[in-house]
Amino acid sequence: MSGKTAARDLLLSMIAPATAALARTTPEDAIDAAIHEAILNQPALRTCLFPGCLRQFDAMSCMAGDPPPRPEWDGKGWATVGTGSIIAGERNVCPDHKGTVIAHYPRRLQLPNDRWGVDCACGWAPTPQRYAPLLRSLWEQHLLKETGKLPAAPPVTDPEHRIPLAEHTDATLAELYDRLWDAEADYQETREMIRACMVAYHIAIPALLGVHTSLDALRTRIVADSRDWAADKLDAWIWAVLVGWNCENTDDDHTHNDDCDGDQGLWDMARKHDIPTDQAIRTGNLRWWVANAVTAAQQIKEANPQ
Repeated sequence: MSGKTAARDLLLSMIAPATAALARTTPEDAIDAAIHEAILNQPALRTCLFPGCLRQFDAMSCMAGDPPPRPEWDGKGWATVGTGSIIAGERNVCPDHKGTVIAHYPRRLQLPNDRWGVDCACGWAPTPQRYAPLLRSLWEQHLLKETGKLPAAPPVTDPEHRIPLAEHTDATLAELYDRLWDAEADYQETREMIRACMVAYHIAIPALLGVHTSLDALRTRIVADSRDWAADKLDAWIWAVLVGWNCENTDDDHTHNDDCDGDQGLWDMARKHDIPTDQAIRTGNLRWWVANAVTAAQQIKEANPQ
């Protein structure tokens, strides 16, 4: 506790001991209880990740289902950016900017040669960086440009923005030389990264296509088997990883109904075999990795039919 007690002393002077006695307490205990309650119920504010947005919501009242201390701290409509993006720390986005962040979701890419990149949902990609946290500032600048809050910089080679030769100074010439040296360094680093990408591609792609062929044959064999794969716990787990108990239709116009497996099949199977929640979640993650690998391999085959 701080040594500053002026506010507490003021409150003590405002509470009549007789009034406190009627409530079966003392002024000191009443104030200490109020301070304790205020500390326990203090808000846990979360700020929107969109650059320049100051909207906040109270995470504590939102999780408890209670009204927020202030109306503007309501958590209704807020969303959280999932893992795998370049956003670290608080990943909350307000309703005003949720659509923009979804349209520009920044998936983190680990590139060869110790580089990091961004796979933005809109197709934008910055220059690969050695220091991954730099990517967020580049992505935020991209967001501001796309929403019109930051004008796009003119291209370096734009004739209308070139400095006439006679007006160049030592500082402007030094800047041009710096750009030239940076471009030469980037050229060499880009060549090295491209070579590393090509090597990684020729190593990984045949292995991925081979795994796809094996998984496809195994899945076909399992689906054709007449046994009841839901009866045994181990069989149910094998089916969950290789085939999946949930509907995996990702079409935008698809709605789960009686004609598909829905999105609760895995949980129903977990309850049937008394599988703990953490194991069921891990099984769902394993299924996602298998399905994602198969989808990626299929896309590579379609792009290279030969």
